[in-house]
Amino acid sequence: MNRGVERVAVMYQPYLSRTAALLAVVLAVSVFLYSVFLLEAVAHAASKTTAERQLESLNEQLSSLDGQYLVLTEALTPQKAVVLGFVTPTAITSIYAKGESGSLSFQSR
Repeated sequence: MNRGVERVAVMYQPYLSRTAALLAVVLAVSVFLYSVFLLEAVAHAASKTTAERQLESLNEQLSSLDGQYLVLTEALTPQKAVVLGFVTPTAITSIYAKGESGSLSFQSR
């Protein structure tokens, strides 16, 4: 029995170094890919946080601009509009959306 094991060990001896080298390469590639994926996940989380901060900033700016718009539209009168160069429309067309279907209809005056 012992002689059979020695014969198998001697027969596969040249392949042991190649197998060990192949396993080392596979391990190195796996560790490299794991670190790349881990760094990508961290970068994604950081960019998500940055985007959320920018979104909050834009929402604050939009809120401020909405407030300014409301103040300015309350101060706009027909006489002031004429002074600013606005003209009265010759024809008015209203567009109505009907129900859940989202179809549009025109109504001219």
